[in-house]
Amino acid sequence: MTFSDRCCEIAYITSTEECKLDQSGCCHTDFDYLSGSDLIHIDRKQMMKNTLSVTNGGVYGVWESEEFCTKGHYAIGFRMKIEGQDKDRSELNAIEIICGSRGSYLCGDRASSGQQKWGNWTGEALCPANTFLTAFSLQVDPYDVDKDSTGVNYIRFRCRYFNGEFIAEDLTYPPGIGPFGTYGEWSDTCSINSAICGLQTKIEAPQGEDDDTALNDAKFFCCE
Repeated sequence: MTFSDRCCEIAYITSTEECKLDQSGCCHTDFDYLSGSDLIHIDRKQMMKNTLSVTNGGVYGVWESEEFCTKGHYAIGFRMKIEGQDKDRSELNAIEIICGSRGSYLCGDRASSGQQKWGNWTGEALCPANTFLTAFSLQVDPYDVDKDSTGVNYIRFRCRYFNGEFIAEDLTYPPGIGPFGTYGEWSDTCSINSAICGLQTKIEAPQGEDDDTALNDAKFFCCE
């Protein structure tokens, strides 16, 4: 088995074929070939404190599966998949959160929920050391039958210490804004002693000769 000693303190119990996390509550490793290894991935919902949403999401698409960081990890950054060159632009096609430990170490796991096929991934945008994603806002281009609508164009987040100390800091990926639509209001904020740990995205299927909008809305989940 392989692991980063800065991100993982795990014991593999041979007799029960289980992976046991120690009190650090941090885990990421290559346990996929071991029976019982999914114990480090399940039950994250039991640790959820609240769901973050916004009011300006697009109307099209279906909600894809909820995806989470590995147990004990929280979002310390993000990246986006953007398509903006085609004559039928879809702009934001996917969001991926980058997961890390309570010590703010990159631990290798990521979560992205549903995504559409167009575009390229941006670089990573990471919170300042020891802070985590705790709120978000979407830039949305509302659907208009008379033009090329693009759905969500961009996303921004706020980073905060896990225990709520100090003022939150905005986090964007340069230039911080897409070409169409406007940012709506900020979501609620994860409660004290919690941070974003998962997400769910609303994706419109390819429309053939009709207007493609790809990602239309997103929700994020806060975990203790």
